Amino acid sequence: MNYSVVKAKWQLKLELRFFQLRKLFPAIQILMLLSLVALLVLPLFGPYPRFQWQTPWNNGQLFSEWVLWGFWYPGTLLSVLFVGRLWCGALCPLGALSEWVSRIGGRLNPPNWIKHPIAPAFSFLIVTVWAQTLDVRDDLRSALLLFAIIFALAVACGLAFGSGRGVARRVWCRHLCPIGSVLGVFSRIGVMSIDPANKEKVEEGYRDHGLCPTSIELRSKQSSRHCIKCARCIKPNARGGLSLTLRAPASEIEYIDRHSPCSSELAFIWFAPGLAIAGFIWSSSPLYAQFRQALGEWAMNHQWMGMFSQGPAWLMNQNAAIDQHYLWLDFVSISLFMLGFAALMALILFALSLAGAALLKNDVRTSWIHRLTTFGYQFSPLAMLCILLGLGSTLISSLHQWIGHQVMVDIELSFVVVALTFNLLIAFRWVAKNHKSCWRRILSSGVITLGCFFISTVTLWSIFPSYQLF
Repeated sequence: MNYSVVKAKWQLKLELRFFQLRKLFPAIQILMLLSLVALLVLPLFGPYPRFQWQTPWNNGQLFSEWVLWGFWYPGTLLSVLFVGRLWCGALCPLGALSEWVSRIGGRLNPPNWIKHPIAPAFSFLIVTVWAQTLDVRDDLRSALLLFAIIFALAVACGLAFGSGRGVARRVWCRHLCPIGSVLGVFSRIGVMSIDPANKEKVEEGYRDHGLCPTSIELRSKQSSRHCIKCARCIKPNARGGLSLTLRAPASEIEYIDRHSPCSSELAFIWFAPGLAIAGFIWSSSPLYAQFRQALGEWAMNHQWMGMFSQGPAWLMNQNAAIDQHYLWLDFVSISLFMLGFAALMALILFALSLAGAALLKNDVRTSWIHRLTTFGYQFSPLAMLCILLGLGSTLISSLHQWIGHQVMVDIELSFVVVALTFNLLIAFRWVAKNHKSCWRRILSSGVITLGCFFISTVTLWSIFPSYQLF
């Protein structure tokens, strides 16, 4: 019986519930927008947290900081495991605002540098480092500044790259959003997907001014990375079309050849974990302190006295309330520490993936870049755990206080073990499907195991930041 004609009862019920929920999305997005503005602005009229006895439960600014970085951010990252990029389509106020203004925006086409697949990776890199130099986790004023600039950019995208036919368009969400780009990569691990009932065996296409606000060519849709689960393409009682389905976790990674692999996404899988972990541990790492000291001595010896002056408040933290003023030395050392560690981690994973691509040469008759890409995807689950622990550091720190340090360390170690086991299981299945030779299967499995244990070691550094990793 043709799947496009008759759907399973559970699937039809799920689609109907989701379709009904879609009507509430605009109201939910308005509520989220008002809530975010309230969290960022209202506490600034209250007392500044200067004392140890002040907590998120008796100080408005600390409460807002915890909600933003201890609940909202890690919750958004975790949600992709269950519902993909539903946050983007149903909850995100930035994307919604950009979409709303796109209805009255100009009809410009995005330039090629914006549409390039690597653009979201640069956006994530810039915002992640910038957030650390602004110290947004501990200074609500800096968080307001960062969000205001990002809001302005999202609105500007909507106004510049609007739709010629009055149809909503999300250029920001597809090409430039630093959070959405991460969610897109790791939505491939998620269990919820929207897929064509009858997939066309062609490369996934790009279509401007269509039904999809993120410009997916729906008839050739193969991956979940750009799908924001807005449900506009779902018609529960219609034959054919797109359907809401549930799938095994990371099935898109296990069968990555069928799901439009993109080499630019390797920037997140290889580079982003190191960036997130370094952003978490730099303030408490002896390695960073040594690096900053060495950089300061070098600047002093070479008469670079400008390194010891304060920088602009829009680029680095200048908090007069607690007499915290970042110098150019702090800005440069934080940025170089994060970028250097991320580059080192990416280089090691690139070398391992290159070795794996070489082993695939005789069994998979494709280009070396395609083999490199598909092999690189096999580190995705552990890479996501790295990013979650790094970017969700506020939540992790809070849990250490609430349930006890040792208990939380045991929980984190358990997460590492579970993620490592799951990653190896998915990767070994992929190896078995792509290698005919037994000895190549063994070698490829060894390369993947080596890479997974390397990522796990880096993850342990986030749990024990004072440990001398090098």
